[in-house]
Amino acid sequence: MKGILFFLVLSAFCSFGQNIRDTVISAPLFSASYAFQIPGGDLSERFGVNNNLGFSAGIKHHSNWQFEVEGTFFFSNNVKDSAMLTPLNAQSTNIKNEYRIIDQFGEYNPVLLFERGFTITANLGRVFPVFGPNPNSGIIAKIGVGTIWHRIRIDNQGNEIPQLVKNNLPFYDRKTLGVAFKQYIGYQHLSNSRLTNFNIGFEVYEGLTQGIRDYQIDYMGPYKTSRLEILYGIRLGWIVPVYRKAPSEFYID
Repeated sequence: MKGILFFLVLSAFCSFGQNIRDTVISAPLFSASYAFQIPGGDLSERFGVNNNLGFSAGIKHHSNWQFEVEGTFFFSNNVKDSAMLTPLNAQSTNIKNEYRIIDQFGEYNPVLLFERGFTITANLGRVFPVFGPNPNSGIIAKIGVGTIWHRIRIDNQGNEIPQLVKNNLPFYDRKTLGVAFKQYIGYQHLSNSRLTNFNIGFEVYEGLTQGIRDYQIDYMGPYKTSRLEILYGIRLGWIVPVYRKAPSEFYID
């Protein structure tokens, strides 16, 4: 909530000076966003739907081209792949991401599995002002390239299962890294009042990835599998444009 209020105040503070009602302007743009994503390709074998938080910084040119660098963090408790726990004789519980494993005291101890991942992309896009309150708003299409990284986070509750102490977790986590490509189409709104600035659209990430662990317990060997991983999502973002300050002096001929 504090982060949302900060963005609203910053947007109001920065949004003065340039006249965007009738002019295509150039301005730095900062954005915070949220996406709900559905996995596809090989990623759907490992994870279910996830949440995604994104932040970007870039610039909008007066030609309506935009360039930005974007980072996102995706996460969920929808983990389908639990095979790494099989050698530990794990038993599933009524909670979908929870398993029970006998700990060092001979008692069942809960273990939770989570999805954790990041993307970083450089995106190029263009605004097509076919509708909206001014020529800076309208349909926006973007493409991007960068990297994607993800793993399975194993939460050893109480740290009482010796096999899952911190130093051993890389032998279980399915860490994966690769090149990511992004496509996005949506609507971008930069209001005449300069206070309501947002975008919403449909995006797709494709990752050409590979496992990067030299050893996984259940594989009894390296995890170097090549994968095609896809994320489909709807992203809603709040934009903070930084407009130029209006001139403080006036000249009369």
